[in-house]
Amino acid sequence: MGGLLYVGGDDSNHAGSSKGEIILATFSFCYKDSVVYEFSNKRDFQKAIEWMKNGRDYRFTLLTDEKYRESSSNLVEIVPHLIWDWLITNKDLGIEEIHLFLDGRLNGFEKRKLVNEFQDFKFSVYNFTKKLRNKDGHISKMFREPNVVYMADVWANMFFRNKSLEQLLDKNDVGAKFVKPT
Repeated sequence: MGGLLYVGGDDSNHAGSSKGEIILATFSFCYKDSVVYEFSNKRDFQKAIEWMKNGRDYRFTLLTDEKYRESSSNLVEIVPHLIWDWLITNKDLGIEEIHLFLDGRLNGFEKRKLVNEFQDFKFSVYNFTKKLRNKDGHISKMFREPNVVYMADVWANMFFRNKSLEQLLDKNDVGAKFVKPT
């Protein structure tokens, strides 16, 4: 019997900055991490640190090339590399099913591309949008998404705010989970 893996993907929304865009995927076997909850726009960094201590994992990369600055498909292009790196590292776990949850809009072509990338697995992909307008036309202060996406957002933001480029690439720091973009 194979395992079911929940994956959340998000970016730091800093394409074109001197540090680059951080794309981060979180990995969990915990069903409740796939359940959609309501979150405030305020990130809970301490909760993210505690969450990661409980058997969860992550992979990330940095996109520094100018071509990534205006691309709306960075997650769709890069998250599969992060997932494959995790799957290869953890091949003894016998993963047969993957549920991928991404932040942002996805069109049908992008969803099919992701499904085709993982055709050897029972695979599903879902997307969630944080910046929705309320009845008054203002950006809502609350949003709904699975915990794996929220945690990917918080970790990508923490890395962008709190780690230097050298730390991000240092194999003795968070760089141990760095995946070189192709």
